[in-house]
Amino acid sequence: MRIFKLTTCTIIVSIIMGIISAIFLRSLEFVTTLREGFPYIIFLIPIIGVLTAYTYSKYGNGSNRGNNLIIESVHKEVKVPFRMAFLTFIFTVLTHLSGGSAGREGTAVQIGGALTNKLANIFKMEHKEKRILIMSGISAAFGSVFGTPLAGTFFGMEVCFIGKISYEAMIYCFIGSYTANFVTEYLGINHVGHLIKSIPNISVYTLLIVIISSILFGIFGKIFAEGVQLVKGFYSKNIKNNIYRAIMSSSVVLLVIIIFKLYKFEGLSTWLIDSGFSGNITILDPIKKLILTVLTLGAGFQGGEVTPLFDIGASLGGAIGNLTNIEPSLLAAIGMICVFGSATNTPLTTIMLGINLFGSEAVPYYIIGAFISYYVIGHNGIYGAQVITTPKLKRLEKHKGISLENIEK
Repeated sequence: MRIFKLTTCTIIVSIIMGIISAIFLRSLEFVTTLREGFPYIIFLIPIIGVLTAYTYSKYGNGSNRGNNLIIESVHKEVKVPFRMAFLTFIFTVLTHLSGGSAGREGTAVQIGGALTNKLANIFKMEHKEKRILIMSGISAAFGSVFGTPLAGTFFGMEVCFIGKISYEAMIYCFIGSYTANFVTEYLGINHVGHLIKSIPNISVYTLLIVIISSILFGIFGKIFAEGVQLVKGFYSKNIKNNIYRAIMSSSVVLLVIIIFKLYKFEGLSTWLIDSGFSGNITILDPIKKLILTVLTLGAGFQGGEVTPLFDIGASLGGAIGNLTNIEPSLLAAIGMICVFGSATNTPLTTIMLGINLFGSEAVPYYIIGAFISYYVIGHNGIYGAQVITTPKLKRLEKHKGISLENIEK
């Protein structure tokens, strides 16, 4: 009976999630086209910033914790307001309309998490069942929004912990991710693919460059994660009124875009991935994207982190490829998955993402990159609610059982 109930609920959530992902992705396409056609729309950034802050403080009911609240609901019983799904959908679309630099995964995960929490409460599930359903919702969200059902399966099982895979949720995460992705594709969503043009044999030089690059990917993931926390902390500490804080922080985003002419780096900026794979990129491009995204998310705008992490990783990898005479598309692929993987502390998802996106021929490089970048970032990441089950180093054993946000820095 338990298996039947969980399977049925997983399929229901996955179908709904697939439909919502399709609507969400179409909405992002529409507002991106609108913004590019009317460049002066970026002057809406402060207005959207204030509207976001006011709505979340007045009506959010705790929704401002975003993905961390969803992850926390896997670990223990917490209230996840169903309105989170609507709020994050609307305000992520508005972020992209105005030109904020953000992604889409965070929104999808929040929607999937809110849906599964609601359904679990309707069916009066015990927490042991509920947490499995939530993980399947996370998988459905990730798999459908990126068109990567294999990686989505592992993401739901891995993202709530550091150093642990929730195998008890595997079949449900698999069903959730693949069903949601099928629905999204059935509704006409096509995800742009990228190819690794050539894969060199493993040599001392190639291995050395991949290792050094992987260290850099981990460093960029660390800078991204700590940067968002630093900016949020700075504004919270120095500007107590949330409306004044929103005015100031969103105005900074607008001024940075105008002064440094970062118009190309607004929104999803997926051109960075294309340019990284072609090698038509400079080392400054990932740095610009990183800074603008950190300022946008640090200002409290809604939107995910993963697509910007893809952008940063692919463009950084492509630039390194140009400098080292290694095939840019190979390092772009490794960078794309590893900056993401380090910032999210999900090395197995990283490897599966590489297989999903680029095939299995470069798996040895994925593995090297995934685990080096994973260890480089240490006990940091974009999801503060992740609980450390297996510390990364012996000297960090004291962190076992603690969430990232509760570690004394």
